[in-house]
Amino acid sequence: MNNLTTLFSEHIKQRMTDAAEALNALNYRALILGAGEPFTYFTDDVNALFRPNPHFAHWCPAKGAHHVIKYEPGKKPLLIYYAPDDFWHYHELFGNPFWANEFEVIEVNSIDKIWSQLGDLSFSVFIGNETKYAAVHNVRINCELMTSRLNWYRRSKSNYEIYCMSEANRLAAKGHIAAKNAFLNGASEYEIHMTYLHAMDCVDADLPYTGIVALNKNGAILHYHNRETIKNGKVLLIDSGASFNNYPSDITRTYTQNKADIVFQDLLNQTEKMQIELCSQVKTGLYFPDLHTNCHLKIAEILENLGVLNISGDYESAVNEGITKVFFPHGLGHMLGIQVHDIGGKQLDVQGNPAPKNPKVIFSNLRFVGTLEQNMVVTIEPGIYFIPILLNNFRSNSSFADKVNWNLVERLIPFGGIRIEDDVVAQGHSQRNLTREFLP
Repeated sequence: MNNLTTLFSEHIKQRMTDAAEALNALNYRALILGAGEPFTYFTDDVNALFRPNPHFAHWCPAKGAHHVIKYEPGKKPLLIYYAPDDFWHYHELFGNPFWANEFEVIEVNSIDKIWSQLGDLSFSVFIGNETKYAAVHNVRINCELMTSRLNWYRRSKSNYEIYCMSEANRLAAKGHIAAKNAFLNGASEYEIHMTYLHAMDCVDADLPYTGIVALNKNGAILHYHNRETIKNGKVLLIDSGASFNNYPSDITRTYTQNKADIVFQDLLNQTEKMQIELCSQVKTGLYFPDLHTNCHLKIAEILENLGVLNISGDYESAVNEGITKVFFPHGLGHMLGIQVHDIGGKQLDVQGNPAPKNPKVIFSNLRFVGTLEQNMVVTIEPGIYFIPILLNNFRSNSSFADKVNWNLVERLIPFGGIRIEDDVVAQGHSQRNLTREFLP
C-alpha cells in the first residue's frame, strides 16, 4: 500500500505539472474536472452502467458519479466528494483511500453543494458531461484545445499507471487460465464466461469492456458478444480483461482442441510465434504503422506457407493489393491507458492537429499512427480470420482472387479466426510485456 501511495503521489504531481502548462498556454486560471453523471436509457428510468469521465479518472480513482476536482496552479487539488444521504442507491463512503492525502477533500451530500464549494470559478475551464451546472457558473465548457492537451499528456504513462495495468493483467490472467481449462473440458461460451468471472471474483459490470467468448465460427465476428450454450467447441477465441483502480488490461488468446483442422492448428502456432516476435520489436522511437506493415508482411508469409495463398513469395504485393487485409481487417493495436482504447493516438501534436493519414488500405483501421515514446503502452494483437462476408466480396470483385486456395479456405471457415493480444510498455530500446508476466 505504501508503494502504491508513493506511485500515486508521483502520478498526481505530473498531472499538476501538465495541467499548469495547459492552463498557462490557454490563459485559464483553473481546471475543473467532473466525474460525470449517469444517464438513463431512452424513455426509461433505469441508469446505464456508469463509467467516470476518463479525464477525472486520470486524476482520481474515486468511484461513483458527481465528484468534482478543481485545480489551480500553486494549490493542492480540491476534491468535492459527493456522499449523499440516500437509501435508494449505494454510495461508497470516502474512508481513507491511499490517494486521499494528495487532495484537499470536502464531502457534500447534495449536488448543488458541490458547485457552491468550488469558490471563484472565473477564467476556469470545465471538462465533463455535467454541463448544466458548469453553464450556470459561466465557465468555459469542454474546450477542445484543453482536451487535446490533456489527451496528449495521457500518451506517456506514469509508473503508477503501469503498476495498475500490470495488476489488471495479473487479475485477468486468472480468468484466462480458468477459461482455457473450461474450454478444454467442453464448456459452452456461457459457461466459459461465467468461469472467467468466478476466477476473478467479479461480475460483468467490473470488466473494462464487454468480453468476447467465441467458439468456432463465432471467432470471425470481431465484436462477438453472444453467450451461446452449445458445448464442445473446437476453437476458442477469448478477448477479455480486468480493471484495477480504473485501469484496464486488454488480453486475447486463442486455443484449439485436437479435433480442430490440423492446418488451423498450425496457423495458430505460427500466429503465436509472430505475435511474440512483434511484441519484442516494441521500443521507443518505433513508428507504430511500420510494425503494422511488418505484421501484414508476416501474415502473407504465413498464409503462403500453409497453402492459403499462392503468391510466389511476393509478400509486398499481397499487402499493397489488399489481399492480407481480407484475413486481417483490423489494426495491429491501440494505445492503452485510463481507457481501453486510449486517446491521443491520432494526434500529431499537443495542440490536437491530426496526424497525416496514410492512403494505403491496410492503415484504415489503425488506431495509433504515431511514434512510440518512453512508457507508452500499446496492445499488440495480430489476427488471422476467415470472415465469409470479406472472403465472398474478395472472391467476387478482386482481380487477385485466383491467389487464394478457396478449397482450403472453405475447410477453415468453420473455425472462425485467431487473435493473440498482449499489453506492452515501450521502455528505451526494449519493452515490458505486462501480459506475459502472468499469462503464457
